[in-house]
Amino acid sequence: MHDVVMDISVVLPCFNEEANIERTAREVLTWFDVEEIDGELVIVNDGSSDSSAKIIESLSHEDHRIIVLTHQENQGYGMAVRSGLDAATKTYISFVDSDGQFHISDLNCLIPCLKEYDFVSGRRKKRADSFMRNLFGKILGVLVFTVFGLWIRDVNCGMKIFSKQIWPTIRPLYGTEKFFNTELYLRAKKVGIAWKQIDVPHYPRTAGSPTGGSGRVIFGMIKEIFELRRKLK
Repeated sequence: MHDVVMDISVVLPCFNEEANIERTAREVLTWFDVEEIDGELVIVNDGSSDSSAKIIESLSHEDHRIIVLTHQENQGYGMAVRSGLDAATKTYISFVDSDGQFHISDLNCLIPCLKEYDFVSGRRKKRADSFMRNLFGKILGVLVFTVFGLWIRDVNCGMKIFSKQIWPTIRPLYGTEKFFNTELYLRAKKVGIAWKQIDVPHYPRTAGSPTGGSGRVIFGMIKEIFELRRKLK
């Protein structure tokens, strides 16, 4: 792996993940050490109302590699990831969900592909989610294909890594929730940036509550997809 990359920024978006964020953050720091990576960990507290902020702040005092960004109010998954990626400084930048359903060590499956691709994404080999969340993911994929003509298996997989130099080009401007990743791919496609998808494990959530399938997110999905289509014309 070391002949590919030695410095990586990892972004963890966090919204009410008090039961998971410390474990996930420490796993990232340990991975940096084990793989001898010059890494930084950017944790974005997206308006959490639980104890996440206190936990993140405490972690940042322990390790200088942790950068903390705070949204005073919840702005949505896409905005949290975007804030973190904007602040990232390393040669390669990555974002990974902070709920523990991905293990940072599985980023090792993606990194070798950076020899040939500037943009590499995970693809959940088998989603460890409920039937309804899995169904919702499939419907989302069909919607993206219907509206944009873009077919991506597991478009919203929460593990991606790419070269920092392409970030300004693929940086989403409009997607704030479900369509952040869709806009990322659309912008890459528009300028001819090729990507590679690699199967990664997906693990059951062991603590906390998922928000991705909440009524608020689902209700806003239809509105957001057509707004995105209008804005990208």
